[in-house]
Amino acid sequence: MNMEKDPRVNDLRELIREGNDRAGHHVLWVAKNGDVHVSMVPENQSPVGFQNEQPDMQLRLETFEAGNDYVGPNAANDAEWMNELFEALTREWAKAKGKGEVQYVDQF
Repeated sequence: MNMEKDPRVNDLRELIREGNDRAGHHVLWVAKNGDVHVSMVPENQSPVGFQNEQPDMQLRLETFEAGNDYVGPNAANDAEWMNELFEALTREWAKAKGKGEVQYVDQF
């Protein structure tokens, strides 16, 4: 999924479906070129530490804590969650692209 190439909620749904909610915390982030990623934060790292190791990161949403069904098949099948997440991602990407530092969104 790329925010600059006509993104669709179904594209986001597939990214979210690949996450494993029980395995750990996840971060939804967008690279400077618009590519969207859902990455699990390594156990030995904080979300900010993860962010610091991604020099191409332009935008990240608040951390999806494990055990809350923010990622994985259950999350992907929740139409309300997918629409809310997609709308936030679209809105925040419009504000964040081209900025000099990573834009962090903690409420959406």
